[in-house]
Amino acid sequence: METSLLVSIIALVAGSLSALYARWSANQAKRANDIGRLNALLAMKEHYLKLIEHQYKLAETLPSSSSGMQAVREKVADLDTSLREVNDQITSYHDRVVQNKI
Repeated sequence: METSLLVSIIALVAGSLSALYARWSANQAKRANDIGRLNALLAMKEHYLKLIEHQYKLAETLPSSSSGMQAVREKVADLDTSLREVNDQITSYHDRVVQNKI
């Protein structure tokens, strides 16, 4: 076998292995991003739940103030809407993470 042919074959094998590693690395990065996004969404969910709980405690101190109670109801409604959006995103990213069998 000629030297140039041997070098070409070695370069072909090295290139193929490099391409496989790049593909694997990209898939791992995507999985890591999905897990990171899921963790951030779970933290947001916890934050919204704490804000809603705080609004309920605030409502307990304002039972005689109709305008205060109305403001609390509106704030809880806004927080609930945001919480639902976060829950939808959590479901989406959870499915991605589970499908990747991490």
